[in-house]
Amino acid sequence: MKKYQELLLFLVIYALSMVIGLLSATFIQEKIGIELLLMDIVMTLVIYLGSLILKNASLYDPYWSVIPPFLMLYAMIKLSAYSYLNWVLWIVVFVWAIRLTYNWAINWQSFSHQDWRYDLIKQKTKKLYPLANLFGIQLMPTIVVYAQIYVAYLVIEQNAVLSISAILSALVVLLATFIQFLSDKQMKAFRSNKQNKRVIDIGLWQYSRHPNYFGEILVWWGVYGFYLSVNQTLDWLILAPMLMTMLFLGISIPMMENKILKTRPEYSDYQASTSMLIPWFKRSRQTQES
Repeated sequence: MKKYQELLLFLVIYALSMVIGLLSATFIQEKIGIELLLMDIVMTLVIYLGSLILKNASLYDPYWSVIPPFLMLYAMIKLSAYSYLNWVLWIVVFVWAIRLTYNWAINWQSFSHQDWRYDLIKQKTKKLYPLANLFGIQLMPTIVVYAQIYVAYLVIEQNAVLSISAILSALVVLLATFIQFLSDKQMKAFRSNKQNKRVIDIGLWQYSRHPNYFGEILVWWGVYGFYLSVNQTLDWLILAPMLMTMLFLGISIPMMENKILKTRPEYSDYQASTSMLIPWFKRSRQTQES
């Protein structure tokens, strides 16, 4: 199957999941926050079934960026909440989603390949892999991202007036999206140049080992900024962006770096001199040795 045919298949499966999600909402007599969660789970289950049929858990990969603007727009329509603030929030998240989904699409290889992390999980779980796929690869990220969507929903529900703090939060999301765009572009250029050394140390990657992940985390802190602009108080919902941060710090980054170290031991020098996440100046050799 050619790449464009596979991408079309993605489109069909995701459109089907959204339709089924919308149909499921007609049977849900709950507050809209719960309704969004149940729709999210239903759509994840559709993608999960598709991944079993295609024997490839990477079918789930674009879910991360495709579903948030869909559910946020659903909440706006359901609540008839069309304030300027809500539109600004939706637009910046939509811009992030378009960029991330496009980046995924251009890097998509084929259904004959599966994300190496999923293969690793499959090797470790063996016969339990279908359950690991459901709960670890798909439902767990769905819940983490839903926590961010729930924060956005609470903003949408207020239908508040656009404020300076909300505009600043929008700029944070756009800056984070640009950081992701630039770091991915720099990584692609680095990989295409066969003359380069084996560890990237150019552009944003001079100051952070994972500037793309930093950008992703910053997007959701920006969304939480919208919540603060409306409610003007810190509360337990700060756990949402913290949960996203912990997902990368506790799972994504360690898995990635362990994989790199197995094939490129010189990466340890890069680790010693370069900030893991937040872009910062290089550590000097004297600082490393002290």
